[in-house]
Amino acid sequence: MNSIEIGQNIKKARKKRNLTQKELADKIGKTESSIRKYEKGLVQIPIDVLEQIALVLEVSPFDLMGSAYWDEKYNKNCKLDDEVKLIEIVEEKYGKGSASLLEDYSSLNEIGKSKACEYVSDLAEQPKYQKNPK
Repeated sequence: MNSIEIGQNIKKARKKRNLTQKELADKIGKTESSIRKYEKGLVQIPIDVLEQIALVLEVSPFDLMGSAYWDEKYNKNCKLDDEVKLIEIVEEKYGKGSASLLEDYSSLNEIGKSKACEYVSDLAEQPKYQKNPK
């Protein structure tokens, strides 16, 4: 979502709450000029300011910014994209649940990891747990 669309969403939500630009500005500690610029899409709104605006307007930041909010707030460095791809690769190769198994494994200390490997090795040797018994 671009700055103009975000600004339009802010303006629509502000008018729905019957607030002027000045009243909104006062409530979030900004100037009326800043609100005007936000609503016209002339400047990029810092995420913390957008969250303050959403709080005052009683909407979620997602309502104002769409999915771009998620990326700006939680995926700025695209790290989540890499993690999702990795999970998809692991689950494609080893089946559903394998990624959560690895996540649980990574939460263990060295002794726990050693025990987990022993348990899996023991299970793998037992025909009733094997995918293709020998």
